[in-house]
Amino acid sequence: MKLLNNEKVIDIISNTLNHVDSRLMDHGKRVAYLLYRVLKLRDDFNNEELRNICILAMLHDVGAYKTEEIDNMVLFETIDIWEHSIYGSLFLKYFSPLGELSRAILFHHAECNMLHHLKDEKLQMLAQLISLCDRADVFAVNGGKDEKFRVYLEIYRDIKYRKDIVDMYLAADIDIDIVFDEMKTDDDFNTIFHKTPLSEEEAQEYIDMIIYSIDFRSSQTVLHTLSTVCVAGYLAKKLGLTEDEIHKVKTGAVLHDIGKIGIPLHILESGSRLNDNEMNIMRNHVKFTEEIISGNVDDDVKFIAINHHEKINGEGYPKQLDDKSIYFFDRIVAIADIFSALCQARSYKKEFKKDKVIKILIDMAMQDHVDPKVALVAIEFFDEIFETIKREANPIIKTYDKLNHEYKKLHRELSRK
Repeated sequence: MKLLNNEKVIDIISNTLNHVDSRLMDHGKRVAYLLYRVLKLRDDFNNEELRNICILAMLHDVGAYKTEEIDNMVLFETIDIWEHSIYGSLFLKYFSPLGELSRAILFHHAECNMLHHLKDEKLQMLAQLISLCDRADVFAVNGGKDEKFRVYLEIYRDIKYRKDIVDMYLAADIDIDIVFDEMKTDDDFNTIFHKTPLSEEEAQEYIDMIIYSIDFRSSQTVLHTLSTVCVAGYLAKKLGLTEDEIHKVKTGAVLHDIGKIGIPLHILESGSRLNDNEMNIMRNHVKFTEEIISGNVDDDVKFIAINHHEKINGEGYPKQLDDKSIYFFDRIVAIADIFSALCQARSYKKEFKKDKVIKILIDMAMQDHVDPKVALVAIEFFDEIFETIKREANPIIKTYDKLNHEYKKLHRELSRK
């Protein structure tokens, strides 16, 4: 059963990125459209390749959601170009179907005299075009006019941008004063971007990538979604759900914290328990999750994702749902989320031992915070669930460590150039 089709995956990615910072609303999609307008004049890309390049452009700033370079990104002239470029390139390399194109993101703010580090001519071209289209969008959003942007391009011809790249952009006859109105009605772009089919594996990779872009923002949350999905799937199976139902539960678990992309990093990584104001901000992640996925997943999956903080006694959030309004699937993921949080370290606590986790689950069940039936299964199979998490986590931990090692190495090398 395929719960996420091509168009819905693209919309989920776009909606997620839009929740990072209001100043970046649809920035990635606009850059993708500008790039498409340039490349459609060429005959060396098929629809699938154009779709992948457009997705690459939409995700070109994904590294900034880890490094929190948002303030720099909305400036027309950027200073530190490497942090988010390196991290974004590595993230796409390891967690997306765009591995072969990912190095273009590494140099998407570099001047043209650095392009020799990219051996592939296509990657050089994409790095330069993404850089130019990125600046065109920032220029337009900040109130700049097309005529002045063309003057900027002439000033930086063969300094920041290669001559042939500037000529390619100009040949597309783009007017940044009106281009984004044109994007809304460009059927060819929307067909290539949204309807060129992704495989089920590719669609899942993109969703996983977005989830890890959130979890990886903090070393304390690297495994949270993965372990929540493991626990939810295990509980669903033990509780006798069908394969299709288990798939729904796991999909809802994958998406349950996607709204945390809109929560400031200092709150996600707070070294102490959150105060009332910080907790209210944190609780907004459920609202953001609903905004991101509504209309892009079926209702069962949506409710699984957004009801994981509701309590069966009506004291949960955000909607204080009562016992009759919280479905069985939702209750499974609520327990899985709690199990995951208790068994892992946070910036303000160490991981809890088995006895303490079990006591907390029993107390929550007795207070009607969680479903007793689901809690008892989690307690009964605690050891098996914990071992499943460890087994599933090992590859991700290794990749996370490898990514951070490469990041530090590349940052040292490129910052000196």
